[in-house]
Amino acid sequence: MLQNNFKIAWRNLKRDKGFSIINIIGLTIGLMAATAIALWIQSELTYDRFYSKTDRLYEVFTSDEFQGGKHAWGQTPAILGPTLAAEYPEVEAVVRIANMGNRYVFRVGDNKFTPRGIAPDSSFFSLFDFNFIAGNPTTPLNGPNSVVLTESLAKRLFGKTSVIGQSIALDTVATLVVSAVIEDIPANSRFSDVEYFCPWLFAEKTIRTVSYGSWTGYNHQAYVLLRPGVELQTFNEKIRTFVAAHDTDPTNTAHIFLHPAAKWHLYNKSENGQMVAGRLNTVRLFIVIGVFILLLACINFTNLSTARSEKRAKEVGVRKVVGARRNSLVVQFLTESIFLSVIAGLLAVTLLIPVLPFFSELISRELSLSAIHPVFWLCFALFLLFTGIVAGIYPALFLSSFQPVKTLKGRLGLLRGTFTPRKVLVVLQFTFSVTLISCTLIIVRQIEYVQNRDNGYDKNNLVYAALNGEAGKNYALIKQELLDKGAATAITKTIGPITRHTTNSWNFSWPNSKPEDHDLVFEGLSSDADFVKTMQVALVTGRDIDVYQFPTDSNAVLLNETAVKRMGLKDPLGAELVRNAGKAYEERWHVVGVVKDFINQSPYDAIEPLIVYGPAGYFSYMHIRLNPDRATAENLAIAEAAFHKFNPYYPFEYTFVDEAYGRKFAEEQRIATLTALFAAIAILIACLGLFGLAAFTAQQKTKEIGIRKVLGASIAGIVTLLSKDFIKLVCLAIVIASPIAWWAMHNWLEDFDYRIEVEWWLFVLTGFAALAIALLTVSWQAIRAAVANPVESLRDE
Repeated sequence: MLQNNFKIAWRNLKRDKGFSIINIIGLTIGLMAATAIALWIQSELTYDRFYSKTDRLYEVFTSDEFQGGKHAWGQTPAILGPTLAAEYPEVEAVVRIANMGNRYVFRVGDNKFTPRGIAPDSSFFSLFDFNFIAGNPTTPLNGPNSVVLTESLAKRLFGKTSVIGQSIALDTVATLVVSAVIEDIPANSRFSDVEYFCPWLFAEKTIRTVSYGSWTGYNHQAYVLLRPGVELQTFNEKIRTFVAAHDTDPTNTAHIFLHPAAKWHLYNKSENGQMVAGRLNTVRLFIVIGVFILLLACINFTNLSTARSEKRAKEVGVRKVVGARRNSLVVQFLTESIFLSVIAGLLAVTLLIPVLPFFSELISRELSLSAIHPVFWLCFALFLLFTGIVAGIYPALFLSSFQPVKTLKGRLGLLRGTFTPRKVLVVLQFTFSVTLISCTLIIVRQIEYVQNRDNGYDKNNLVYAALNGEAGKNYALIKQELLDKGAATAITKTIGPITRHTTNSWNFSWPNSKPEDHDLVFEGLSSDADFVKTMQVALVTGRDIDVYQFPTDSNAVLLNETAVKRMGLKDPLGAELVRNAGKAYEERWHVVGVVKDFINQSPYDAIEPLIVYGPAGYFSYMHIRLNPDRATAENLAIAEAAFHKFNPYYPFEYTFVDEAYGRKFAEEQRIATLTALFAAIAILIACLGLFGLAAFTAQQKTKEIGIRKVLGASIAGIVTLLSKDFIKLVCLAIVIASPIAWWAMHNWLEDFDYRIEVEWWLFVLTGFAALAIALLTVSWQAIRAAVANPVESLRDE
């Protein structure tokens, strides 16, 4: 029976090649897109969930109230971890992590690299069980100068992975000994870009911010492994006031809570002092897109199958007359749809293999079919079966319901009316397509709007470089060399790059400030001199910091305009700022200038109050304003020679500020590109279906068109006759899609302080584009039918 069904399916496939090809192409494209999305979703849902103790693993978050709102962040004081483990028996282990960044050069012979690393407590690998290639997995970080390398870094340094006991020189700082080598960390781990692990004890000796002195030094991440059976909510209540209870400062109102590993990646947004769905909303969005793209392909199959019902009617009638039951006919038609689904699935996987690297690059996540678990292929097979059933169930029930007497007499009695299922499905297809096109246009306009926002400083000809190794000590010599040789026009050193948030502070007081003002949070930068000249920000009043000309500028600060407004300072110059007033670690600063607001965080958000500190702050980077009158390559060659001269153990690694600023738009540009890609796929699938329906309609009306042409109908009139019903459906889809797209984009834009208004003309533009695409699709078949020789169509009359 089954073999016979497949034979019939194959014959029908060959007999109606045109419709079969359209169906297979539509299903193949839909399955390719849905499979690619499914691979990405699988990667997202397994992010940081593959550790053996994931169900008991948590990150410590701090929560506090500032500026009238509650905030949460994933940094804690260094002293918190050991104290928490000592006081609560529910805690099995605590791991603190200090970020080493890429501050050190690893040297082995002539090989020199600046890999990115972290310094965790020695129990790190008992919480995060990565695969070891060599070395003892239980105690790899017990030695103060031990280091664990990833497989890739070991090969770059030594050319092999059998390197246990080998030494690595960190320029003049220390020598590390390789204690273990692990496999490269999977892309769906928060540690995927980490290349080495050294002990926390090493970080204590080398990094200034690693200290036990303060309960308000939020510089480190802390991870907790709870004992089996500990209930999270109950434990969070116990530790809620842990920090405030240990700090001698009675004004400390910070709370802590544990955030489970299963939610780290998807619940990554701070809202009202808690971590809520952030990334998860993007995953949900693409689940909906994947389902709808597949649904569009299924709709094509349904529409084309029911459109061909008159051709299959006599077959159904004859089979029923000779004794076929309805359930056997349903099985036959479902077999055909599943057969098509399997063919499309095989084609989809075959075509996805060369396409997947481009998709991986687009989403910045490596995806591979070869690395997929066998369970995935079982799910894929069930997925094809499900697709075949969804695509074929309505045609199967519809075709098998024909009455043999009527079908054999030619009185089929097909559905007619304003809202037939076929018309509803066409409207649904174009509603989804138009919605995606509208969303793409709005996302692109939002990105362009923010990119055109005045960032407040000159990004061009500005680079920054880390003050690693001897660069910090020899900063003055490097600076002088670059200025003397004309490679730079201005240089300053700062705590961090101007393009990103580095630090923030609160608990300040100033003239006429109130107690509630102590909660005002200030973003922080620093400078020794020439900040205004180097960054080319506008100076509103006062002067720049210059510790070399004004020794008292070691405690000077610049404020931005927003800081002055929020502080209510009518005459900011000379005003004294006091942090932690009356305490042993009190700090005093005086204002020497006010600069125009500039963006150093997200360009989508409002500008925050900012303080640029004098040299009493610390420095990690230098910014170089390259000489615009010389070639950039020549300027950089001089800079590289200067760095090599005064910092010989480190390569000269620099970043163009305009490129770093451009990366702030990467996530939104990725969403825009993906939305545009899936909008194109959706409209392609919808147009394939429309093309097939138009071809069938033209075929049905062949004789009518012939008669109309004989009676003098014009080509334009016949094209209108064949196109108008489809155009009405597309217009209805536009009317339905526009408010849906407006609602979706209005909610999306709510996350940005700096955003566009959703304007009506965007939907008009989208509507015209959709109409033009639909008209081109239908018109090709309509014109082809209109110019056909009427003699051919009327010959048998």
